[in-house]
Amino acid sequence: MKKIVFLFLFIFFWLIFSKSILASDNIFGLHLTQTQDLSTAKDVINSSGGDWGWATIVIRLDQLNHQTWQDFFDDCRKYHIIPIIRLSTIGEGDNWKIPQNSDIDNLATFLNSLNWPTKTQYIILFNEINHGQEWGGEVDIKNYVDTAIYTSQKFKSLNQNFFILGSAIDLASPDKSPKFLSAKTVYQQIYDYKPEYFDNIDGIASHSYPNHGFIGTPKDIGQHSIRGYQWELETIKKLSIKKEFPVFITETGWPHKEGVNKKNIFYTTKTTAQFLLDAYQIWSEDYRVKAVTPFIYNYPQIPFDHFSWLDQNEKLFPEYQKFIDQPKNANTPEQITRYELFKNQIPFIIFANHEYTGQISLKNIGQSIWGEKTFCLEPQNTDQIEITPICVNSNDQIYPGQIKIFPFRFKIKDSNTKKISISWQDLPSTEITLFSENSIIYHPKFNLFEKISSFFAKF
Repeated sequence: MKKIVFLFLFIFFWLIFSKSILASDNIFGLHLTQTQDLSTAKDVINSSGGDWGWATIVIRLDQLNHQTWQDFFDDCRKYHIIPIIRLSTIGEGDNWKIPQNSDIDNLATFLNSLNWPTKTQYIILFNEINHGQEWGGEVDIKNYVDTAIYTSQKFKSLNQNFFILGSAIDLASPDKSPKFLSAKTVYQQIYDYKPEYFDNIDGIASHSYPNHGFIGTPKDIGQHSIRGYQWELETIKKLSIKKEFPVFITETGWPHKEGVNKKNIFYTTKTTAQFLLDAYQIWSEDYRVKAVTPFIYNYPQIPFDHFSWLDQNEKLFPEYQKFIDQPKNANTPEQITRYELFKNQIPFIIFANHEYTGQISLKNIGQSIWGEKTFCLEPQNTDQIEITPICVNSNDQIYPGQIKIFPFRFKIKDSNTKKISISWQDLPSTEITLFSENSIIYHPKFNLFEKISSFFAKF
């Protein structure tokens, strides 16, 4: 009997305390090489109950093709992926070009012209700015700070929904100026030069790798571990910055032996996969961590072949199937729902106390997919008229840019009223008036010139 009770208690507490890799919100994601990767990465990111996971991807100045990126955002919307966009410039020899204000303007204007899948739009201000190679050849923290503040303010001036993440820092970098600076020196120099930098970022992008040499374990702690972001937050706090920052671990993970050439200094994919699962358990228990996108999903070529989740044939390493099978949770990001009137059709002759059918056409100009989320507009009723609401059927899915025709029914109840309006929330009204002073027949009011102009505009 005691054994049965013990077994029952064990199972009870195991169910209570066992967790998926995402304890509450969905922090799971992947770092993508190219926009096309999303077509297969989605099956890993949102597997086993996951929804609205994350994807980090780089945008370069020479890759500002509107159709390419709008297609990517549309796919993110369709597959429920929250994108994190890291800004970049172009290569100049062995270095990345230092961004100029005109480059920032181009990037900000371009990204603001796209219809993002979620209301909050995540931007990372460049990459590992304590490496000279990432900043024109020499580390220049003052120049980075000036650029970062300008960039943040430029994006926010265009759209307050942009969420700005400071550049991730290589936490294992030494102090060897001008090519390298340590993370501690970087944060101190930022604070000494312009502490208002921290007022211009909304969160921290962190590269919390298991260093040194990418061979640490999930149990390690400190600056050079998968908990490196904790060291960053403490360091910022010690600088007397009181602002609390959410953390987005946009690069992390263990390289594996498997690659173009075998590297025995690294772990096997079996070990790296298990280590990463253990690490996710740690990250998921920290409320400050909002997303984790390990580096890198699809890069089976040198120099990142040992980090790639896909092999030379672009197939997922078998051990990484664990991430597909691991239970995940769902995020519910806010989306903007917007619409505009495309056309409104009602009968030309209307008698009171008779029910009629009309049609109203609305264009989806927001971020949400109608039908996937409830879309229903209630009429702005008056005492003189009955109108049905206009709603999307749960079987429909109306994407941004598409037009939906809604049938509706209406009936005028009072023939003594000279003017009556048909309208729904946030839509322009259609006025219905009597033909004449003593008439009992109504008709929709329209401007003849507008009707003629509209007719010829179609040609």
